[in-house]
Amino acid sequence: MNRFKVFLLSLCFFHFSFPKDHSFHSDFALEWCYFVGHIKAESGNLYGYELSFFRLKFSDGNDWNPELYPVHFAISDLTKKQHETSQTLKRNLGDLAGFHEKQIYSGEYEFQILSKDQFLIKANPKSKKMALELLLTGNGNILSHGKDGISIKSKRNPNIFSYYYSYPRLSTKGTIWFQGKKERILSGDSWMDHEWSEKSSNSIPTLAKGQSGWDWICLMDEKGGDYVFFRFRESPKAAPEIFGTYRDPQGKITYWKEGIEVQMDPIGNPWKSKKTKIHYPLHWKIKYPGGEWLVEPIFNEQEFDGSESTKTVYWEGAVVAKDSNQKNSAKGYLELKGYQKSKDWWEF
Repeated sequence: MNRFKVFLLSLCFFHFSFPKDHSFHSDFALEWCYFVGHIKAESGNLYGYELSFFRLKFSDGNDWNPELYPVHFAISDLTKKQHETSQTLKRNLGDLAGFHEKQIYSGEYEFQILSKDQFLIKANPKSKKMALELLLTGNGNILSHGKDGISIKSKRNPNIFSYYYSYPRLSTKGTIWFQGKKERILSGDSWMDHEWSEKSSNSIPTLAKGQSGWDWICLMDEKGGDYVFFRFRESPKAAPEIFGTYRDPQGKITYWKEGIEVQMDPIGNPWKSKKTKIHYPLHWKIKYPGGEWLVEPIFNEQEFDGSESTKTVYWEGAVVAKDSNQKNSAKGYLELKGYQKSKDWWEF
Protein backbone atom coordinates (compact mmCIF):
# COMPACT_ATOMS: atom_id res chain seq x y z
CA MET A 1 0.00 0.00 0.00
CA ASN A 2 1.50 3.38 -0.93
CA ARG A 3 1.87 6.22 1.53
CA PHE A 4 -0.95 8.29 0.06
CA LYS A 5 -3.41 5.44 0.63
CA VAL A 6 -2.15 5.16 4.20
CA PHE A 7 -2.82 8.87 4.56
CA LEU A 8 -6.39 8.49 3.28
CA LEU A 9 -7.02 5.64 5.72
CA SER A 10 -5.66 7.80 8.52
CA LEU A 11 -8.16 10.51 7.65
CA CYS A 12 -10.99 8.01 7.92
CA PHE A 13 -10.07 6.18 11.12
CA PHE A 14 -7.71 8.26 13.27
CA HIS A 15 -8.68 10.00 16.47
CA PHE A 16 -6.71 11.04 19.57
CA SER A 17 -7.02 9.13 22.82
CA PHE A 18 -5.68 10.77 25.99
CA PRO A 19 -3.72 10.29 28.16
CA LYS A 20 -2.39 7.43 26.00
CA ASP A 21 -1.43 9.67 23.06
CA HIS A 22 0.66 11.95 25.27
CA SER A 23 3.34 9.26 25.19
CA PHE A 24 5.36 8.08 22.17
CA HIS A 25 3.99 5.63 19.60
CA SER A 26 5.90 2.42 18.91
CA ASP A 27 4.50 1.90 15.40
CA PHE A 28 5.70 5.28 14.13
CA ALA A 29 9.24 6.11 13.10
CA LEU A 30 9.50 9.84 13.77
CA GLU A 31 8.15 11.75 16.75
CA TRP A 32 8.76 14.73 18.97
CA CYS A 33 7.08 16.16 22.05
CA TYR A 34 8.22 19.47 23.43
CA PHE A 35 7.44 22.09 26.02
CA VAL A 36 8.09 25.82 25.97
CA GLY A 37 6.97 28.46 28.40
CA HIS A 38 7.12 31.87 30.04
CA ILE A 39 7.55 31.46 33.80
CA LYS A 40 8.02 33.76 36.82
CA ALA A 41 10.23 33.10 39.85
CA GLU A 42 9.65 34.05 43.46
CA SER A 43 12.53 36.52 43.05
CA GLY A 44 10.57 38.36 40.36
CA ASN A 45 12.88 37.20 37.57
CA LEU A 46 11.25 36.08 34.33
CA TYR A 47 12.41 33.02 32.43
CA GLY A 48 11.65 31.13 29.25
CA TYR A 49 12.42 27.47 28.71
CA GLU A 50 12.43 24.72 26.08
CA LEU A 51 12.45 20.97 26.77
CA SER A 52 12.13 18.81 23.64
CA PHE A 53 12.00 15.00 23.48
CA PHE A 54 12.64 13.30 20.12
CA ARG A 55 12.39 9.70 18.94
CA LEU A 56 13.60 8.11 15.70
CA LYS A 57 13.19 4.42 14.95
CA PHE A 58 15.23 2.66 12.27
CA SER A 59 14.42 -0.67 10.68
CA ASP A 60 16.27 -2.98 8.33
CA GLY A 61 13.09 -4.94 7.65
CA ASN A 62 14.11 -7.77 9.96
CA ASP A 63 14.50 -7.83 13.72
CA TRP A 64 16.95 -4.95 14.16
CA ASN A 65 15.02 -1.84 15.22
CA PRO A 66 17.31 0.61 17.03
CA GLU A 67 15.80 3.79 18.41
CA LEU A 68 17.44 7.16 19.11
CA TYR A 69 16.20 9.55 21.80
CA PRO A 70 17.72 13.05 21.54
CA VAL A 71 16.67 15.74 24.02
CA HIS A 72 17.13 19.51 23.74
CA PHE A 73 16.98 21.72 26.83
CA ALA A 74 17.31 25.50 27.12
CA ILE A 75 16.61 28.20 29.68
CA SER A 76 16.48 31.92 28.89
CA ASP A 77 16.79 34.49 31.65
CA LEU A 78 14.39 37.06 30.20
CA THR A 79 15.31 39.64 32.84
CA LYS A 80 19.09 39.55 32.32
CA LYS A 81 18.88 38.41 28.67
CA GLN A 82 21.04 35.30 29.10
CA HIS A 83 20.63 31.92 27.42
CA GLU A 84 21.98 28.45 28.26
CA THR A 85 21.47 25.13 26.46
CA SER A 86 22.10 21.44 27.04
CA GLN A 87 21.40 18.27 25.03
CA THR A 88 21.79 14.54 25.01
CA LEU A 89 21.50 11.58 22.65
CA LYS A 90 20.72 8.14 24.04
CA ARG A 91 19.73 4.84 22.45
CA ASN A 92 17.22 2.32 23.75
CA LEU A 93 20.01 0.16 25.18
CA GLY A 94 20.51 -0.70 28.83
CA ASP A 95 17.40 1.26 29.79
CA LEU A 96 19.20 4.54 29.05
CA ALA A 97 16.21 5.80 27.08
CA GLY A 98 12.71 4.69 26.20
CA PHE A 99 9.06 5.22 26.88
CA HIS A 100 5.89 3.64 28.16
CA GLU A 101 2.33 4.82 28.66
CA LYS A 102 3.18 7.09 31.58
CA GLN A 103 6.75 8.16 30.88
CA ILE A 104 9.28 9.28 28.25
CA TYR A 105 12.92 9.38 29.35
CA SER A 106 16.41 9.81 27.95
CA GLY A 107 19.43 10.05 30.20
CA GLU A 108 18.93 12.87 32.70
CA TYR A 109 15.64 14.02 31.14
CA GLU A 110 12.16 12.79 31.92
CA PHE A 111 8.53 13.48 31.02
CA GLN A 112 6.00 11.93 33.41
CA ILE A 113 2.36 11.68 32.30
CA LEU A 114 0.41 11.96 35.56
CA SER A 115 -3.00 12.23 33.89
CA LYS A 116 -4.69 13.60 30.77
CA ASP A 117 -4.19 17.12 32.10
CA GLN A 118 -1.15 17.01 34.36
CA PHE A 119 2.55 16.41 33.64
CA LEU A 120 5.87 16.50 35.47
CA ILE A 121 8.96 17.38 33.44
CA LYS A 122 12.52 17.05 34.71
CA ALA A 123 15.88 18.05 33.29
CA ASN A 124 19.04 17.49 35.29
CA PRO A 125 22.10 17.54 33.01
CA LYS A 126 25.39 16.46 34.57
CA SER A 127 26.90 19.93 34.28
CA LYS A 128 24.54 21.17 37.06
CA LYS A 129 24.71 24.63 35.47
CA MET A 130 21.01 24.48 34.68
CA ALA A 131 18.12 22.18 35.55
CA LEU A 132 14.37 22.19 36.06
CA GLU A 133 11.52 20.31 37.66
CA LEU A 134 8.12 21.68 36.72
CA LEU A 135 4.57 20.55 37.37
CA LEU A 136 2.27 21.46 34.47
CA THR A 137 -1.51 21.47 34.90
CA GLY A 138 -3.93 21.93 32.02
CA ASN A 139 -7.52 23.14 31.86
CA GLY A 140 -8.72 20.22 29.73
CA ASN A 141 -8.68 22.17 26.46
CA ILE A 142 -6.34 20.28 24.12
CA LEU A 143 -6.02 21.88 20.67
CA SER A 144 -5.98 19.62 17.58
CA HIS A 145 -4.51 20.86 14.31
CA GLY A 146 -6.12 20.07 10.97
CA LYS A 147 -9.06 17.75 10.46
CA ASP A 148 -9.19 15.39 13.46
CA GLY A 149 -5.55 16.10 14.24
CA ILE A 150 -4.20 15.33 10.75
CA SER A 151 -1.96 18.31 10.00
CA ILE A 152 -1.05 18.61 6.31
CA LYS A 153 2.16 20.61 5.95
CA SER A 154 2.04 21.06 2.17
CA LYS A 155 -0.85 21.43 -0.23
CA ARG A 156 1.55 20.58 -3.06
CA ASN A 157 2.67 17.34 -1.41
CA PRO A 158 -0.05 15.80 0.81
CA ASN A 159 2.37 13.03 1.86
CA ILE A 160 3.97 15.59 4.16
CA PHE A 161 1.71 15.48 7.19
CA SER A 162 1.75 14.65 10.87
CA TYR A 163 -0.59 13.80 13.70
CA TYR A 164 -0.43 17.03 15.67
CA TYR A 165 -1.97 18.59 18.76
CA SER A 166 -1.04 21.32 21.22
CA TYR A 167 -1.82 21.89 24.86
CA PRO A 168 -1.69 25.66 25.52
CA ARG A 169 -1.88 27.50 28.85
CA LEU A 170 -0.46 24.81 31.10
CA SER A 171 -0.24 26.33 34.58
CA THR A 172 3.38 25.98 35.65
CA LYS A 173 5.01 25.70 39.09
CA GLY A 174 8.20 24.15 40.39
CA THR A 175 11.91 24.81 40.50
CA ILE A 176 14.65 25.74 38.07
CA TRP A 177 18.40 26.15 38.41
CA PHE A 178 20.10 28.68 36.15
CA GLN A 179 23.82 29.32 36.15
CA GLY A 180 23.97 27.48 39.47
CA LYS A 181 21.24 29.57 41.14
CA LYS A 182 18.06 27.93 42.39
CA GLU A 183 14.80 29.71 41.60
CA ARG A 184 11.34 28.78 42.85
CA ILE A 185 8.76 29.12 40.07
CA LEU A 186 5.46 30.44 41.38
CA SER A 187 3.53 30.88 38.12
CA GLY A 188 3.72 30.70 34.37
CA ASP A 189 2.16 29.48 31.16
CA SER A 190 3.64 26.53 29.27
CA TRP A 191 2.78 25.21 25.82
CA MET A 192 3.04 21.56 24.81
CA ASP A 193 3.37 20.49 21.16
CA HIS A 194 3.31 16.84 20.10
CA GLU A 195 3.72 15.49 16.56
CA TRP A 196 4.35 12.08 15.05
CA SER A 197 4.55 10.80 11.49
CA GLU A 198 6.13 8.26 9.14
CA LYS A 199 4.34 4.97 9.70
CA SER A 200 7.17 3.11 7.95
CA SER A 201 10.80 3.72 8.85
CA ASN A 202 12.01 2.11 5.62
CA SER A 203 11.73 5.50 3.92
CA ILE A 204 13.66 8.63 4.88
CA PRO A 205 11.53 10.71 7.26
CA THR A 206 10.09 13.52 5.17
CA LEU A 207 9.59 16.13 7.90
CA ALA A 208 13.14 15.76 9.23
CA LYS A 209 15.01 16.05 5.95
CA GLY A 210 17.95 18.40 6.22
CA GLN A 211 16.78 20.58 3.33
CA SER A 212 13.31 21.25 4.75
CA GLY A 213 12.67 24.28 6.91
CA TRP A 214 9.94 26.02 8.80
CA ASP A 215 9.01 29.04 10.86
CA TRP A 216 6.67 28.13 13.72
CA ILE A 217 5.14 30.34 16.34
CA CYS A 218 2.69 29.82 19.19
CA LEU A 219 0.99 32.78 20.85
CA MET A 220 -1.30 33.09 23.87
CA ASP A 221 -3.02 36.47 23.92
CA GLU A 222 -4.17 38.34 27.01
CA LYS A 223 -7.84 37.88 26.07
CA GLY A 224 -7.68 34.07 26.08
CA GLY A 225 -7.04 33.32 22.40
CA ASP A 226 -4.48 30.69 21.29
CA TYR A 227 -2.67 30.84 17.94
CA VAL A 228 -0.29 28.67 15.92
CA PHE A 229 1.25 29.92 12.68
CA PHE A 230 3.35 27.63 10.51
CA ARG A 231 5.39 28.58 7.44
CA PHE A 232 6.76 25.43 5.76
CA ARG A 233 9.43 25.10 3.08
CA GLU A 234 9.94 21.64 1.56
CA SER A 235 13.35 22.75 0.27
CA PRO A 236 15.40 25.98 0.27
CA LYS A 237 14.15 26.85 -3.22
CA ALA A 238 10.49 25.99 -2.59
CA ALA A 239 7.97 28.75 -2.02
CA PRO A 240 6.77 28.77 1.61
CA GLU A 241 3.31 27.47 2.47
CA ILE A 242 1.57 29.11 5.40
CA PHE A 243 -1.10 27.76 7.72
CA GLY A 244 -2.70 28.92 10.94
CA THR A 245 -4.82 27.62 13.81
CA TYR A 246 -6.83 29.86 16.12
CA ARG A 247 -8.94 29.01 19.14
CA ASP A 248 -10.96 31.90 20.51
CA PRO A 249 -11.63 32.41 24.25
CA GLN A 250 -14.97 30.59 23.90
CA GLY A 251 -13.26 27.49 22.45
CA LYS A 252 -14.17 27.84 18.77
CA ILE A 253 -11.37 26.61 16.48
CA THR A 254 -10.63 28.10 13.06
CA TYR A 255 -8.08 26.82 10.54
CA TRP A 256 -6.58 29.40 8.22
CA LYS A 257 -5.06 28.69 4.83
CA GLU A 258 -2.43 30.60 2.91
CA GLY A 259 -3.44 33.58 0.84
CA ILE A 260 -6.13 36.00 1.87
CA GLU A 261 -6.69 34.13 5.14
CA VAL A 262 -3.21 34.25 6.66
CA GLN A 263 0.12 35.86 5.80
CA MET A 264 3.39 35.50 7.71
CA ASP A 265 6.26 37.72 6.59
CA PRO A 266 9.65 38.60 8.10
CA ILE A 267 10.23 42.32 8.60
CA GLY A 268 13.34 44.37 9.22
CA ASN A 269 16.91 43.10 9.05
CA PRO A 270 17.77 39.54 10.09
CA TRP A 271 19.92 38.90 13.14
CA LYS A 272 23.31 37.23 12.62
CA SER A 273 24.48 34.70 15.19
CA LYS A 274 28.03 35.40 16.39
CA LYS A 275 28.56 31.69 17.02
CA THR A 276 27.24 30.06 13.85
CA LYS A 277 27.10 33.08 11.48
CA ILE A 278 23.54 32.08 10.53
CA HIS A 279 21.09 34.88 9.73
CA TYR A 280 17.65 34.53 11.34
CA PRO A 281 14.55 36.68 10.72
CA LEU A 282 13.46 37.41 14.29
CA HIS A 283 10.79 40.07 13.61
CA TRP A 284 7.53 39.08 11.91
CA LYS A 285 4.27 40.57 10.70
CA ILE A 286 1.39 38.11 10.75
CA LYS A 287 -1.96 38.99 9.18
CA TYR A 288 -5.06 36.92 9.79
CA PRO A 289 -8.81 37.50 9.41
CA GLY A 290 -9.70 40.35 11.71
CA GLY A 291 -6.25 41.15 13.01
CA GLU A 292 -2.50 41.49 12.76
CA TRP A 293 0.40 40.60 15.03
CA LEU A 294 3.80 42.27 15.17
CA VAL A 295 6.16 39.73 16.74
CA GLU A 296 9.59 40.36 18.21
CA PRO A 297 12.03 38.41 20.41
CA ILE A 298 12.50 39.37 24.05
CA PHE A 299 16.21 39.18 23.19
CA ASN A 300 18.13 37.89 20.18
CA GLU A 301 20.62 35.37 21.58
CA GLN A 302 18.32 32.33 21.87
CA GLU A 303 19.90 30.06 19.24
CA PHE A 304 20.15 26.29 19.79
CA ASP A 305 23.14 24.46 18.33
CA GLY A 306 22.05 20.82 18.27
CA SER A 307 25.22 19.57 16.55
CA GLU A 308 25.88 17.08 19.34
CA SER A 309 22.47 15.41 19.10
CA THR A 310 20.14 16.06 16.17
CA LYS A 311 22.77 17.77 13.95
CA THR A 312 20.40 20.72 13.52
CA VAL A 313 21.04 24.36 14.34
CA TYR A 314 17.96 26.50 14.84
CA TRP A 315 16.60 29.51 16.72
CA GLU A 316 13.99 28.91 19.40
CA GLY A 317 13.11 31.57 21.90
CA ALA A 318 10.61 33.59 23.86
CA VAL A 319 8.76 36.30 21.95
CA VAL A 320 6.08 38.91 22.55
CA ALA A 321 3.51 40.28 20.13
CA LYS A 322 1.26 43.33 19.82
CA ASP A 323 -1.56 43.98 17.43
CA SER A 324 -1.33 46.91 15.02
CA ASN A 325 -3.80 48.93 17.12
CA GLN A 326 -1.90 48.30 20.39
CA LYS A 327 -5.14 46.97 21.93
CA ASN A 328 -4.07 43.36 22.45
CA SER A 329 -0.81 41.64 23.36
CA ALA A 330 0.46 38.09 23.46
CA LYS A 331 3.42 35.99 24.52
CA GLY A 332 4.77 32.80 23.03
CA TYR A 333 7.66 31.03 21.38
CA LEU A 334 9.17 31.20 17.91
CA GLU A 335 11.12 28.42 16.16
CA LEU A 336 13.17 28.99 12.98
CA LYS A 337 14.58 25.87 11.35
CA GLY A 338 16.36 25.38 8.03
CA TYR A 339 18.38 28.56 7.66
CA GLN A 340 21.58 26.62 7.11
CA LYS A 341 21.95 23.35 5.25
CA SER A 342 23.06 20.67 7.65
CA LYS A 343 23.31 16.91 7.66
CA ASP A 344 20.15 14.92 8.16
CA TRP A 345 19.95 14.47 11.91
CA TRP A 346 20.03 10.69 11.77
CA GLU A 347 23.44 10.72 10.03
CA PHE A 348 26.02 10.20 12.77
